[in-house]
Amino acid sequence: MMSAIPQLFSRSVGPVDAPERRGIPFDYAFRYDLQGKPGSVINSIVTVSIEATFTAVSVGYGVVPKVQPIIFGPQFNTAGEGTNFTQLTLGDIIDALDKELFAAALSKETGPEAVFKNGIKLNPAVAELALQQRGDVSLKDDVVARLFQAVGSPSELIQFKYALFDEGSGREFQSEPILNIAGLGSAGGERPFRYFAQPIVFRPRSTIRMEVTEISDFKGELHVSLHGYKVLGGSDTPTAVAPRGRVRRR
Repeated sequence: MMSAIPQLFSRSVGPVDAPERRGIPFDYAFRYDLQGKPGSVINSIVTVSIEATFTAVSVGYGVVPKVQPIIFGPQFNTAGEGTNFTQLTLGDIIDALDKELFAAALSKETGPEAVFKNGIKLNPAVAELALQQRGDVSLKDDVVARLFQAVGSPSELIQFKYALFDEGSGREFQSEPILNIAGLGSAGGERPFRYFAQPIVFRPRSTIRMEVTEISDFKGELHVSLHGYKVLGGSDTPTAVAPRGRVRRR
């Protein structure tokens, strides 16, 4: 009787499955407190998380002026008689502004002189009323008390230089700091960002440093963002997915 000779065999069940990878948009943000001191150098750093490599494709920025619009005006308490707009003096306006800044706890960092550098104007809410008959009209006390508006620092006047570094590799991405108008455009909305000629890849745990040098006397917050994406599932990251190979049967 012939005995069965056992044979070993294997059969492939489906192709090898590639690891699942998923791209997500991601931004890294830098924030700077501009003091309006030309020549002042400020550095800010961010660290790329361990979950995935970060690829930066563009850079953009925006600013928030420290002096926000302030509504103010003289308070004469004329008991209903009214005040003529043309009777107001520059001294009346400065005194009213100083009182408003003090009440808002801004007098230490923003005096009347700082406001006058940017400008004041009639409050749009009451300007038409105040200019009737070429300003020769009596105004009620509540109107005079909110007759003017301090103008915030025009964002388009901000100037600074910026430089980007990869601290881990020591790589610099410019020969010298770049003027914001030349590299990014105007903060007033005229191309306030730019795409990199070649996307920049930062490995997990990389430290990205951005250096900003103030040029103008603009006071406020500067926000710079690196726009890009991360691809989850890389083999050297915590999000890696083990590949599923061939299944062997005996």
